[in-house]
Amino acid sequence: MLFAICKRGGGNPLFLLSKEVKGMKKMKKKGFTLIELLAVIVILAIIALIATPMIMGVIEKARKGAAIQSVNGLLEAGEQYQAEAMLDGVRETEIDLTGDTLDIKGSKPDSGELIYDSLGNMSIIAKYGKYCIEKKFLDEEPTIVTRKECEMKASEKANQTTKIYGVKRNIESESTEWERIDDGIDLTANAQIGPDATNVKNDFDSVYPWSDIETYTYDVEKKEVTSWYNEEKDKFKFDGSKGEVLTYIPTFYYKRYQENGYEYILISNKNIEGYTRSDEFSIGRYTMSLGEDEKVHSKSGVQPLTSKKINEFREYARKLGSEFNQLDYHYFIIQLLYLVEYADYDSQEKLGKGYTSTSNATSNAISNGASISSGGCNDLGMKSGTLENDGKHSMIYRGMEDIYGNIWQFVDGINIQDHQAYVCYDPSKYQSDKFDGCYQPIGYKNSTNDGWVTKLGYDSNNPLISFPTNMGGSDSTYIPDYYWQANGNMTVRVGDRHDFDQRSGLWNWAFHSNSSLADGVSGARLIKTN
Repeated sequence: MLFAICKRGGGNPLFLLSKEVKGMKKMKKKGFTLIELLAVIVILAIIALIATPMIMGVIEKARKGAAIQSVNGLLEAGEQYQAEAMLDGVRETEIDLTGDTLDIKGSKPDSGELIYDSLGNMSIIAKYGKYCIEKKFLDEEPTIVTRKECEMKASEKANQTTKIYGVKRNIESESTEWERIDDGIDLTANAQIGPDATNVKNDFDSVYPWSDIETYTYDVEKKEVTSWYNEEKDKFKFDGSKGEVLTYIPTFYYKRYQENGYEYILISNKNIEGYTRSDEFSIGRYTMSLGEDEKVHSKSGVQPLTSKKINEFREYARKLGSEFNQLDYHYFIIQLLYLVEYADYDSQEKLGKGYTSTSNATSNAISNGASISSGGCNDLGMKSGTLENDGKHSMIYRGMEDIYGNIWQFVDGINIQDHQAYVCYDPSKYQSDKFDGCYQPIGYKNSTNDGWVTKLGYDSNNPLISFPTNMGGSDSTYIPDYYWQANGNMTVRVGDRHDFDQRSGLWNWAFHSNSSLADGVSGARLIKTN
């Protein structure tokens, strides 16, 4: 450097060198300031915040897609197995997907089961990592579902002991009580009657399937569960802000039959020969209400929707999605669960009177058609019972508030013609005043008289369906609920209303209404089946 300066012949070389060095120092000072560095860091952080969810979303979508594709592979293997097995004349009805029955290409699921119905249709549920994928018999494609059913399957596999909880009763007995049998012997079931929960014992709280009945919230737009009551009690909302408030009923197996003058009802955690599978479903915790969005909801703090026809309620429910309908034959499943748990027909005695005795109430302007808002049993959570057993407060059975009392509730998929019941089990084909096709007659006729029920019908081809056939009891004998009927084409309602007192209960039926009925004491309840 010094040589070059001298050669140019300009001035004192030491002075020039000094100026050059100072110039270089000034150049070094031209870097990022602290504020500029912070600005860059903030910008990078913002980019990361925007990009990361997008990238994770792509990864998540790819993983879900891979899991669904794996299930499609299992279905193809199931079809191949079925075709080969039919040639041999023997096949399984249920296949454990972690075993070697199917020729599976790729990895096996962590857990899962493939089920064939009597027509050879397939239903599948499989768990890959954190994803639970299910396809029911009527579904076109497998979808990601909640973890509940997968967990139930895992617990079933872990517990190899088959449990059968049952009750039996002499068909002619005047007593409302049933006798506990099998694994139900010595079990106790009590509901909370009043505000004090001290010493309320119910052994069925830890017995499957009752132990897995749970209320949750569901987003109908995203078609996903947003919260479970038992998991997030501090965050869970009954008011509908997290979605429709529904109660989940898990898969189980049941058998109802009559033999040697006795009726038997059995519920099992596993499939047993002669038992019928009840697939998981969900039921509205509350009766339907109508929102400002002109859609029906199941949520707390609102009046029930009434004064609509059964077909109008049907359409309201279907507008929420193909998975929704109104209350149907699943009501009989609720009856079975209650009977095996409480072993007594007198549901008002066991669970509380419910909102059924308000005709003489003075604190409110109760009139014919009056009803109370939903949510009166929120403080009970998943407990059954009532906070005040005075006939002027709601009752609840395992997450189903006012399952009787307050208002009548339509039951879809069942039509009555001159006391003959016709039942359809396919929700997509529900239609009023229809008595052929999907709608098939039950093997007995309902009673032609009003009154207190003494006996229920039984059809071995439709054992679930039990309508009143004999009258002559009272509010404390036989089946202590009331029954109304009429000739002609009838729709079905259950549960009774706010002012019929002891006539109400789980076996209170009204068949004296045609499909054009729309009054202030009749409403509906949501059912979600997939």
